[in-house]
Amino acid sequence: MIGCTSFVINTMDNTNVLARTMDFTIEMAKNVVYTPKEKKIASSYGEDDFYISKLPFIGMGIQMPDDGPVTFDGVNQAGLTAATLYFPRYASYKKAKEANKLAVSPDKVISFILANCKTIQDTKKAFETEITIVDRQNPILGLTAPLHYIFMDKSGKALIVEPTENGIKIYDHSVGVMTNSPDYPWHETNLRNYLTINPNQHQSVNWLGKTLNPFSQGSGSFGLPGDYTPTSRFIRAAFLRNFVEKPKDETHAVNIAANILKSVSIPKGIVINEENKSDYTCYSSYMSAQTQSYYFSTYGNQRIRKVSLSEKLLSHTDYLSFPVEDNEDILNLN
Repeated sequence: MIGCTSFVINTMDNTNVLARTMDFTIEMAKNVVYTPKEKKIASSYGEDDFYISKLPFIGMGIQMPDDGPVTFDGVNQAGLTAATLYFPRYASYKKAKEANKLAVSPDKVISFILANCKTIQDTKKAFETEITIVDRQNPILGLTAPLHYIFMDKSGKALIVEPTENGIKIYDHSVGVMTNSPDYPWHETNLRNYLTINPNQHQSVNWLGKTLNPFSQGSGSFGLPGDYTPTSRFIRAAFLRNFVEKPKDETHAVNIAANILKSVSIPKGIVINEENKSDYTCYSSYMSAQTQSYYFSTYGNQRIRKVSLSEKLLSHTDYLSFPVEDNEDILNLN
């Protein structure tokens, strides 16, 4: 099962970063893929629908033979960022495309949006009037992944999109945090159960003639859930995003986001799924809307690496892949 946690973070110099973990039972961080503009890309498996990419983009993913990219998360030339997360028992797709719309497989949605949209307004319009998410299996996995999506543009605002049995639900006034099932409104409502959680130390109290003092630091956060369920990870990410010091710039934002993601990252062996396999945090990524940079670290290599949509990269007119090195990169000081 794919877990994942995602949130947006904003800086003092108006840089906006979308961060996420990718949790799965196998290594998902194989290649950062560059997709140029003016490429013909199949939008759905087993159908003739396709589109021509208008914007170049980069992100972690797979270059499917003759089918275009499957992108897990990324950023495009306009600064639109995106990530897909697992949405089991809630995601629902159409069996056939709607009239005058393009059929898009669930795992190809991120590629379509990054190739065609500049803002979250464009993104919202695409889901409302341009595409139908259709129930089509990924031929390699042999299944249709249950997914939902988070987007952020240069404004720093987040858009959450959830395909449900009652149609596409779009939340454009979100708190900028997303994990997995249940649906987004449930998570946002659940935040009210944690109104007393805060970074400040509890004051001493008098009970039965005795002065009771907190044991040590951190008493204000007592009750913050520490398990790895999507509901608890949502609360932790929202709490930390709300109270963490505001970063001054992009580098600082990536550093702070990485520290937040440590609180929701899953070591191997801690979460065992129904198939007796270990779900773990394969990689974490950080996407800058302002510099169109894609940062990432992996389970086996904690060093943060970066690929940007530089002028040199944008000069390429064909796909490029940047293989991910997953062996720990340790700096020897003597």
